Parts: sequence; structure tokens; C-alpha cells
Amino acid sequence: MATTQQRRIRPLFGIGLLCALLFLLATLIHALDGLIELYERAAAVGAWLPWLLNGVFGGFLLLALGFTAWWLLPRRRRQRRVVDEPTLRAQLRSQADAGVDVSRALAELDELDARRQAGQVHVALFGETSSGKSSVIKALLPDAATRSDVVAGTTRSCQHHAWTTAAGDTLILVDAPGFSHDPDDTRMATEEAIRAHLVLYLCDGDLTRSEWAQIERLAGFGKPMVLAVNKSDQFRDDELEAIRQQIAERFTRGARPQVVGITAGGMEPVTRIDPDGHEQEVLRPRRPRIKPLQLAIERSLHRDPAALTELRDSAVFQLADDALNEAQRSHQRREAERIIATHTRAAVVGALAALSPGSDLVIQGAIGTRLVRALCRLHDVRVREVDVEAVLRDAGGTSRKSSALALAVAGNALKAFPGMGTVTGGLVHAVAYGLIFDAFGHALADALRRSGALSPETVAEGLAERLDDDLSAAARRIASLALRRTPERRTR
Repeated sequence: MATTQQRRIRPLFGIGLLCALLFLLATLIHALDGLIELYERAAAVGAWLPWLLNGVFGGFLLLALGFTAWWLLPRRRRQRRVVDEPTLRAQLRSQADAGVDVSRALAELDELDARRQAGQVHVALFGETSSGKSSVIKALLPDAATRSDVVAGTTRSCQHHAWTTAAGDTLILVDAPGFSHDPDDTRMATEEAIRAHLVLYLCDGDLTRSEWAQIERLAGFGKPMVLAVNKSDQFRDDELEAIRQQIAERFTRGARPQVVGITAGGMEPVTRIDPDGHEQEVLRPRRPRIKPLQLAIERSLHRDPAALTELRDSAVFQLADDALNEAQRSHQRREAERIIATHTRAAVVGALAALSPGSDLVIQGAIGTRLVRALCRLHDVRVREVDVEAVLRDAGGTSRKSSALALAVAGNALKAFPGMGTVTGGLVHAVAYGLIFDAFGHALADALRRSGALSPETVAEGLAERLDDDLSAAARRIASLALRRTPERRTR
């Protein structure tokens, strides 16, 4: 039945394809005819005009070819910012004076100094949990005290082992935890791989998405890598070659990891036949085959030892720089919270005597101006007076639309405090004003942190989103503040 239908469809498909080709040919002839007519008319106007048309068409063709190449060719990974040691240490001193906790970045540089003085070459084994890292250590060092159980993630800390190669080089093999769903183990393993001279990446075959992400991150630090496909005895030669080709397509020639096939050992299931013919499946030790890995390690270390050390130092500088940037962001978030809380308290105190929610004070008040300038200084954003006024004006327009909501939330928050007597209008207005001011401060800090610029539209959008969220927790906090700032009233 299917064959008969195919026989009927095939002529129709051929006729349709012929019609499409004829239409394409007619379109091409029509376009060429129009182009010839255009050139004849241009030549009639002046001898220079056809040359101008040639330049226009040539430029358009080059632009089209460039766009096509940009679209089809693989994207080059963005290079990380190069960090040198003197600049990094100067930044550490400057940020420490500013109150930033730089202990983690300093610890990276101290560890680097210790490894420089020891003069040891570190080789980190890296991969997912249960990928065979501990088995590789056991194969290289039979007397090493490693644990290689069937339970995933046996290695929970970095273990260092001294190994002397056949060429007489003494290396430090680092067995790091396998990266998994535990972010602490993943961070520990990744940082140890960055500190090493060479990374041995173990996998069991085709790379998963998470494995690709880890490899590309290490490549971004410029780490030399040897990718070892474990249990290679289970793959055919063409399958191993396909994995090598897949790696080659993802990396440039200079950053391409070596790919070798190994068998790390461990246990393998076999079927045993008893004398009575009964079959049972048992586990037996798998014979390790890691000679290709040993040769790849020696090639990588002997190719250019000075460049290997330079790449290690550069990667550690970048790791310390990342730690410094994270410390700066944490410091900014803490300081931003302190600044917002200080100005919100001032706003609540100033609004206690007001007869309206006071959203216009966000536009005209000195407190709002001081808040904007303080947060801009914290995020190293230079602003003009006109920018401050624009931000406050747009924020005031947004807050006026939410004044009723803020009043309602403030009233409900004050009802949560028993024994306070009658809730007066001034308290409700003060809490509502504090809510608006608190939301405005956080929206402003978020915008500065994300874009590094003062954008009135972005701040107004962030303020609207925060005022649309659940304000109950913030309202109770600000209501408590307002009550502490309010003199005791006689209850009736």
C-alpha cells in the first residue's frame, strides 16, 4: 500500500520541483533583464554612473558575504580579561582600605607563592562523580591510599599524591571531588583544577552538557588539558575518533585538549560458568591500561615547562580577581542595604508629621537626592544634577500610582501591633512613605548594579515591580520603626 502511494506521489513531486526550478529561472532572467536596463539607463546619463553602480553592488555583496560568514562560522569564545600580579595586588590593597573583605583573594595568592617556592608541578584529575579519578590514581600509584567505591562522590576533599613518572619527573597528583549537584564540591574541584599546571579530564564517552560547560570554563582560564576517555575498551576505534573530532570542532587548535583512551581499572561484571553448567554474574578487577595517559602527561609537561608555569600563574591571578570581584559585589550589597535603611529611617521620621503619603518627597525631597547620590558613589557611577532630577521625577510618578496600595498595606501592618491604641493617620502615612522609599532605594540599587548607569526608565520599572510585589514583610519592619520613632500617645 505504501509503495503504491509512493509511486503516485513521486511524479507529482517531480512536476512540483520542475515548476519551482522554472519559476526560479524566470525570476533570474527577469532580474538580469532589469539589471541590464538599469546599466543602459545609467550609461545614458553619464559614463561615471555605471562605475558608481558597480561600487554599490560590490559593497552590498561584500556586506552580504560578511554577514553570512558571521552567521555560519562558529563563535569564538570571549577572552577573559588579562590580569597581571602588580595590578591585582594594588587592587587588593585599595579594596582592603575601602572595607572590602579580600581574604579569599589573598589566600589564592599566598597559595600560589607557596607552590612557587616548593617548585612542584601539580596535575589535577577532574571530572564528574564516579568517572574513575581515584582508579587512575590507584593505577599510577598502586600503594596510594585512595577510596574508589561504587557510591558516587567518594572523594569529598582534595587528596594530594606524589608520583614519579618514567622520565624521572616528580609530580603532585590532585584527586579532587567530582563535580555534581553539590555546588561546594564543584567549586572546590574547579578551583583546584585552575591552580594546577595540567588538568586530566576524565569522562566515560560522549560528553554531557554539564561536562562541556566545565571544559569550556577551564579552557577560558587557558588551562592545558588531557581528556581521558575511560573504559575505552568498550569503544571501537571509530567511536573514539568521533569523540576526538567532536572535541576538535569545539576548540581552536591552540586550545584543543589531547584526547586519549584509557581503562582506569575498577571492577567489571563477568559471567562465570560453574562445573555443573550454572551461570552467575560476578565482579572481577578490570586490568588497567593507562599508558596513553602517561605519555600524554609527559608530552604536555616537556613541551614548554616555562609556558606551563606562566599559564598556571595567569589562571590563579584570574581566580583571585574573580574572588575579589565577588567580594566587591557582596560589599556593595551590604553597603547598599545600609544606605537604604538609613535613608528610609530618615524618610519615616520626616513623614510622621505629614498629612499625605508624601510620595512627592521622592521627587523634591533632600533625602531622595542624598540617597541617589550615595548609591551612585557606591557603584562608581558619575551623575549629573539633571540625571538625579529625572530619576526622582519618574519615580515620583510611579509611586503616586501606588500610594493607595501603600496606604492599605501600611494600615494592615500597623494592626499587627496589639496595644498601640488607635492607628493615627500620621503613622499610616509614615509607613506608606517608608514603603515607597524602601522600594525606590532597592530598585535604584538593582539598576545600578546591573547596568552600571543611572537610567530613569529602568529605575521606574524596578520600582513599579517592587510595589506590585508582596509588601507585607517590609511593611511590618517599617511599621515597627515608625512606632519606635513615635512618642507614646494616650489611648482611649
